[in-house]
Amino acid sequence: MEIRTFGNEERTLVCAGLLKEALGEGRVGRLIVLPIPTSVDEKNIKGTDVSLGEIAALTDENTAVIGYDIPGEITQRGEQVGAKLFDASLDEDFLLENAELTARGTVGYILTNSKLDASDMKIGIVGYGRIGKRLLRLLLFLGAKIMLYTTRKEVALSMCQTGVPACLIDENCDFSGLDILINTAPARQIDEEKLDKETLIIDLASGNVFDRKEGVVKLSSVPTKYYPVSAGKVYAKAAYKALFGGEL
Repeated sequence: MEIRTFGNEERTLVCAGLLKEALGEGRVGRLIVLPIPTSVDEKNIKGTDVSLGEIAALTDENTAVIGYDIPGEITQRGEQVGAKLFDASLDEDFLLENAELTARGTVGYILTNSKLDASDMKIGIVGYGRIGKRLLRLLLFLGAKIMLYTTRKEVALSMCQTGVPACLIDENCDFSGLDILINTAPARQIDEEKLDKETLIIDLASGNVFDRKEGVVKLSSVPTKYYPVSAGKVYAKAAYKALFGGEL
């Protein structure tokens, strides 16, 4: 079996190694393991000068391609020739495990870099998706005072009923008194001018959500940055289950 990896992310290399060991010979002729995300410009593979067309040209009926948000050029080629394709961005089990690693890495950053114990912090969380839910659980366990900010009225009501302070994001939303604000939303949802100048912003979004330059920590790709081996195992496990069935 030929294995091709692209980019130098440790997560990608760990994933490829685990799949090589699990698959052995004969299950697939060529295994292509692409980084997460696979491309950031829809032209080349992330972190390389390898074009999407080059990957498409490598793909045949004996190929398995693993990636995240795999561009259409590669997907179309794979479907045409009958290759095995795994797009992690469409796999809910992968997304949930990746969110867990992201939340743990974020909390780890806070505990390592703050001069306050978690029980002395007031932390705001923007968004209540996969990552927001896990951050809330971990931070409450550590005794932090939490304020959840959401655009969904039903979420705000549900949180308040369970005793977790929550605010529906609007012009009356109070952002004062926060030690840290963690943003999990992919687009701007709050007016950063309403934050205290002392509030540290931790932004987990992939794009640039905030205009503020000072007091903003950009934590993108947390799993591969802090837990690359564990992230590689999650990637390999999800791909193996989707493409070949069973547990890795």
